[in-house]
Amino acid sequence: MAPVTKIMYFKTSSSYLQDPSRLISELATTSSADKIEGLSKAYLGFETEDPSNAFWVFEWASVSAHDTYRQTDTFKATQVAAQQVFASKPTDVLVNFPDASQIFSAPVTEFVTFTLKEGVNMDALQPLVTQLQAKLQGTANFYGSSWAPVIDEPNVVHGVLGWESVQAHWDAVSSGPLKEIIDEVKKVADLWLVHAILTQYK
Repeated sequence: MAPVTKIMYFKTSSSYLQDPSRLISELATTSSADKIEGLSKAYLGFETEDPSNAFWVFEWASVSAHDTYRQTDTFKATQVAAQQVFASKPTDVLVNFPDASQIFSAPVTEFVTFTLKEGVNMDALQPLVTQLQAKLQGTANFYGSSWAPVIDEPNVVHGVLGWESVQAHWDAVSSGPLKEIIDEVKKVADLWLVHAILTQYK
């Protein structure tokens, strides 16, 4: 069973913005002191473009470990407590990233999705993602990237990329080979991207 990453993205309540650590502590208490079976790491942070948006990233041992947890009373209690945090219904996806821990620990994490345009096949996009990943190697102030289709959304590829700063990302893709590949991607897919500063939750 392959490890899976859950990414939650949502508009936060004003009380969470004012004191995120207090509400996270309350949530953790609700989750009980026991270690949640199958959950290896959690990262929390805010979007840099709009800090009223937050990311929660959870690394699970497998999809079944994630699904099993969602059936527990602990999860149901956490859901109730989490209503204090969410000001919108969270967008959440599951993705089998090959390895993303190093990326989530970078100073800045870029979250990007490529959604196939109507009538376009994944065969048109996948080679471009492979090229992009190869060309990114050796880029200045770059911490690596990981890409995979979103589980249950076969027309969406999700990428996570680690950078020294938001500016380092824009410097890297504003011209040259990376920009050329991204321009090709835009012909076959709609692109969404934002950045976040994440902290691993202990």
